Amino acid sequence: MEWKCFNCKVDMEEVDDIKIAYKDLDLPDATGLRCPNCGLTFLDGEFVVNELNSAETMLEGK
Repeated sequence: MEWKCFNCKVDMEEVDDIKIAYKDLDLPDATGLRCPNCGLTFLDGEFVVNELNSAETMLEGK
């Protein structure tokens, strides 16, 4: 299934270089989708659930 940018109506590109940070920490680049026209990005859902959730839990000491 191809995802399209709502604003530009063009196909989103799969990328693995989305910069993310948590508080003052820079985290490893994330995977997701980016519009080649306007640069709008979305994180991959599995990445958020599997990687970011566990990283947040560890960083918060929960």
